[in-house]
Amino acid sequence: MNRKLFSFTIILLSLTFIYFLIAQNNLVLESVNFSISIWKDNLFPTLFPFFIVSNILIKYGFIEIISLFLSKPMEKVFKLPGSCSFVVISSLFSGFPSGSKYTKELLDNDIISIDEANRLITFTHYSNPLFILGFIGNIILNNRKIALLILISHILGGLITGIIISKNSKLTISKKYRSNYDNISFGTILSDTILSSMNTLFLLLGIVTIFSIITSLISNLFSLSLFSKSIISGILEMTQGIKNISNINISFYLKSVFIISFISFGGLSVHMQVFSILSNYKIKYKLFFIARIIHSIISIFIFSILYYIPI
Repeated sequence: MNRKLFSFTIILLSLTFIYFLIAQNNLVLESVNFSISIWKDNLFPTLFPFFIVSNILIKYGFIEIISLFLSKPMEKVFKLPGSCSFVVISSLFSGFPSGSKYTKELLDNDIISIDEANRLITFTHYSNPLFILGFIGNIILNNRKIALLILISHILGGLITGIIISKNSKLTISKKYRSNYDNISFGTILSDTILSSMNTLFLLLGIVTIFSIITSLISNLFSLSLFSKSIISGILEMTQGIKNISNINISFYLKSVFIISFISFGGLSVHMQVFSILSNYKIKYKLFFIARIIHSIISIFIFSILYYIPI
C-alpha cells in the first residue's frame, strides 16, 4: 500500500469513526465510562505503585545488583544479558505493559540491542497477578483456586515462549548498566518518576478507551451472537472479552480456557500499548504477535493438565 492510499484509508476510517461517535453517542459514552472504570479500578492502582518503585530502583542501580545474581540463568536460558532479568521480574509482578516500559529503559541506555529487545518483549508479557487473582478469581469466576491455576499457567507459558523464541539466538556482549543519578536529589528523581509514570498511564487510558469504543460499536452494529461478540471483544480488548465470556452458558473449564487465552494473547489494545511505548524503536510486531499465539497455546495446555490432573 503506497503512502497516498494509506493516508486516504486513514482519513476515510477516521471520518467513519466520527460519524459513529455522533450517531451512537450513548454507546460511546458508556464505553468511555467503562474504560475509565477499568483504568481507575484496575490499571492505575496496580501499575502506578509498581512504576514508581521500579523506576526508583532503576535510578539507584538495582539493575546492577540483580544482574550479579541472575546473569547466568538469563544468558543460558534466554540468551540475554543479566540486565534483562530486572525487566522479567518487574513484568511478572506489575503486569503488562511494564515489560515494554523497562525494555525501553534498557534501549535508552544502550544496554541491549534491538534484536535483544524484540526477544525480551515476547516473554515479558504478563497480566498483573492482582488482576488475575482479584478480578478474575473473585468477580468473574468466583474461584480463587482456578484463578491461581490460570496465573501459574500464564506465567509458565510466557517463560516457555521465551525459551522457544530464544532457542537459536546468540548471546551478544552488551555493556553493563550503570546508573548515573548519583548527583541528583531524591526529590528530583521522585518527581521525574511520577511524571513519567503518569504520562505512561494516561497513554494506556487513551488506548483502552479507543479500543473499548471500537469493540462496543462492532458488537452493537452487527448481528452477532453473544459468543462471537465475546471472542471479538477478547481479541480487541482483553477485559471486555473476559467480562463477556463469563456471561455465556458454557462449561466452567471452557470459560477458564477462553480467559487464559485472552490474557496470554493480551488483546490488540495491549499490543498497541506495548508498541506505543516503544514507538521510537524498530520493534518487530510479527515476532511479538507470533509469540502471543504460542504463549496462549502453551498456557492452555498447562492449564488443562493442572485442571484435570490432581496434584
